Amino acid sequence: MLGIIPVRKALLPKILFFGGVIFCFFSGALYGKGKTEEEDQIFHNEQWVLAVTNFDVSALDPSRQIIGEVISRSLVESLGSVDRHFRISREYAYYEDYAWVKARSAAAKSLLTKRTERDMLLFRGDPEWKYRNNLKAMDGEIKKLEEALQKIEAEMPLVVTEPVLQFTEDSNKGIFPAPPSKGGEYRFCQNQKADAFLTGAVSEYYGRIYVSLRLYTLYTRSFDYEDSIIFSSDKTLQAVGELADRLVAAVSGAGPAAIAVHAEPENAVILIKESYAGRGEAPPREHPPGETKVEVFADNYEPLSVPVELFAGELAELYINLRPLSRTALTVTVPGGEGSSVYHGALYIGQTPLGIDIFPNQFDYIWVETPQGETGKAAFKRDIAYSGDAGVLEIKTALPLPPDSKPAETARRRFYGTYGKFWIVLPLMIIMTGLSQNYASAHAYNIQASQNDPGYDGAILYDEAMNYHYVSRAFWMAFGLTITEAVYRIYRYTQASGKGTPSIVK
Repeated sequence: MLGIIPVRKALLPKILFFGGVIFCFFSGALYGKGKTEEEDQIFHNEQWVLAVTNFDVSALDPSRQIIGEVISRSLVESLGSVDRHFRISREYAYYEDYAWVKARSAAAKSLLTKRTERDMLLFRGDPEWKYRNNLKAMDGEIKKLEEALQKIEAEMPLVVTEPVLQFTEDSNKGIFPAPPSKGGEYRFCQNQKADAFLTGAVSEYYGRIYVSLRLYTLYTRSFDYEDSIIFSSDKTLQAVGELADRLVAAVSGAGPAAIAVHAEPENAVILIKESYAGRGEAPPREHPPGETKVEVFADNYEPLSVPVELFAGELAELYINLRPLSRTALTVTVPGGEGSSVYHGALYIGQTPLGIDIFPNQFDYIWVETPQGETGKAAFKRDIAYSGDAGVLEIKTALPLPPDSKPAETARRRFYGTYGKFWIVLPLMIIMTGLSQNYASAHAYNIQASQNDPGYDGAILYDEAMNYHYVSRAFWMAFGLTITEAVYRIYRYTQASGKGTPSIVK
């Protein structure tokens, strides 16, 4: 007994170790099996593919067909903001049935193939024992395929309710095929492997541009969205933006949102996404879901810009009260010029001395004219608003220049004259300097040659070299004078152009 006890103590840890490993293996397998049955669900149709065809611009004049192409590409680019497509119940049912029929057909085909293979065992001529073994194995596989087919028939497959919106490969490359002929729309979608395709046309209607859009969907086998708009050329940006908003809402599949704005004062101008919506009140209007911007402004009130997030099927109603601008009293006077006329910009507002109201953080321009014909100007800005009297603004006056006096134009003309002389003197100076250097080099060469040959006259080119030297010096002086005159003319031009311009008084 004493020799057996150590053996049992040595085996016990090994038994516990292997037992724990086996337990973990089977428990993990059972857990994994249960998790697969509950969580491993297969979803079908994770993408919604859209094809874009070439818009018909043949009705436009050849010189204006580029406008149609720009409009069509702008509409297509607006679809880039759509990330997902929302499937309504009818569309979901179509893809659900499609996935069910496809899975059932594949399972039934596999079952039929296996049954045919089982029937062919009889004609293979295998030994009896091998035939029975193969037959038993085939019956087991057929039973599994029958169970799989029954399961598919009993359960409808899962379809993604919000698939990712994708363009076809050609559309992503900017290649738009010709639209299909009538009756070939369904086949076109199948060839493009698309769930829908967009087509349209751009034409002219009595000098205006007419744009029409049509969206064909596979599940309806028809054009379930059609839209059009007519506009003048100067309203192209606004019209295309409005048409693009409706197209985005249709392609995304989400219902439109709505927005209404109530603003004070009553004459406040309301802009929704930079488009005019009304004064004082903008009634409810449809708008595609997403973020937009509402702007409200009125005279003598601080403008306001508000970002708004719109949700499908909901009405966003805004109540906005603009804050009046702070006003400060200012008295305008003219020394020795009582009764001078005062103008705020181009509007006559009274005679001096005159009290006016100014607003903070904006420029004001005042000019006056005395009974003797003298004029004066002042531009000012109040950076900080405060109530009360801002003080007195004295405007000095002087006789205006006669109509035929144009100092700025004269200074500009003289500057351009100096500029022209500069480009005449510069190349001549370069040429004469080069000639002077060449003659000087030639004269130095002759002097060197006369030292080697006493009979050679080394000063043969001396007179020509000195003449060109003096001429090049003269052109260098002319170039310097031209530069000096150009600097002076620039200074005179800036002085003349700024003469009479009122300085900003803060």
